[in-house]
Parts: sequence; C-alpha cells; structure tokens
Amino acid sequence: MASKSKRNKIKFKWTKELIFLLVGIVVLIVAAVIINLPTSASVTLEKYNTAISTYNSENSTSYNTLPENHVFKETSLDGLKNTKKSDDYTFVFYGSLKNAQFLENLSNINTIANEYDVKTVYLWFADYVENTDADTKATATYKTKVNEYNAVINENINSLVASSNGLYQSQDNFDLETYPALLVFKSNSLVFNSQTDTKEDFGDNKWSVYISSAFKYAKADELVKSN
Repeated sequence: MASKSKRNKIKFKWTKELIFLLVGIVVLIVAAVIINLPTSASVTLEKYNTAISTYNSENSTSYNTLPENHVFKETSLDGLKNTKKSDDYTFVFYGSLKNAQFLENLSNINTIANEYDVKTVYLWFADYVENTDADTKATATYKTKVNEYNAVINENINSLVASSNGLYQSQDNFDLETYPALLVFKSNSLVFNSQTDTKEDFGDNKWSVYISSAFKYAKADELVKSN
C-alpha cells in the first residue's frame, strides 16, 4: 500500500512584534505623505508670488515677491466684522491680485509691517466688484449690495476723532469699488483710509506715503502716552 504524504502546514501567527512593525511602517508612510503635501500657507504664498511673477514677465516690471514668513492673512467681509472691533489696530489691504498697484505694494507693506512689529495684515479681495460684469453693475441689486458692504466698513467712522487729542483725522467713507486701499481700524472705527489721501498729490511716491502713514498707528498710542 502506498503511503500518503502529509503536507507540512505552518500556521500564521500574529505576534506583538509583527503588529508593531506593521504599524510603524504605516506611520512612516503616512508621515512621508503628510510631509510632502503642500501646506495651505505654502499654497497661498505660491498664489501671491505667481501673480507677481506673471505680472513682472508680462509687463517688464520688477515687483518683489514675498518671503515665506510674510504677515498676510486672507479675510472676508464677515471676518472683518469681528476683527475690526479689536481694541488693537487692525490693518487691511483691500484689492486684487490682478491689480498692478496691489501686486507692487504687497512686498512693501510686508516690509514696513515687520519694521513696526505688526504680526498680521489682512488681505481682503475685491472679488464681488471684480467678478461682476458691467451690465450687472448697472442694476439696483448690485448697488444695494455695494452699499451694504460699505456700511459695514464705514460703521462708526470717525467716532474716535473727537476724543483722540489729535491722534486721528477724519476719514472719507470707504468705497468698495475703489481699490487698492489700505485701511486701519481700531475699536470698530475706521481710523485710516488711503482713499481719503488720494486727493493729495504725492506723485509717484503716494503709496510709500500711504503705507508709512498707516503703520505709524502701530506705535501711535505709545507715543501719545510718552508725551
């Protein structure tokens, strides 16, 4: 009688060591993927610098790009409703990445903000105005919406002027359709609006004047207290 051979069966056994090894491998793979994913900050910076570089190449300009540690943070009208109520100064640059003056002054604003130790400058984009066609801009609905936006920004405008001992000057009402614009808020009041200064003839140096005038408020209260 022929003998029957039996196959040797090796039973697979999960051990703690094997489980830890597999978990470690998974963790390393996930970490590698996360490390190589671009952060939201790097994606945002790339968006800004691409806009600047593209404009430079198309117009033979040499506007400076932004460093990784820039001060800018994007916001919306709803975001401004809260941040402008702060007792600290809130700095806002309003405009569009398609606008030459906006692109030219991003780096300038970043530099001056750092000099005055301002940690955040909010970028508020003119999307509503920019993305609306000419026919729609002629409608009552559009004009009503613009007035609503303006009312939020101009709320309590000049409310601090009378009690400031000369620290603040009266500002013109903000106009959503005029940009770029550099704005400064304190205690829910618009205390600086570069649109007000457009009446002055500062020549080619006008944005340097707007920027330096705006960021002086970062140290203004200290100067008042020392006098």
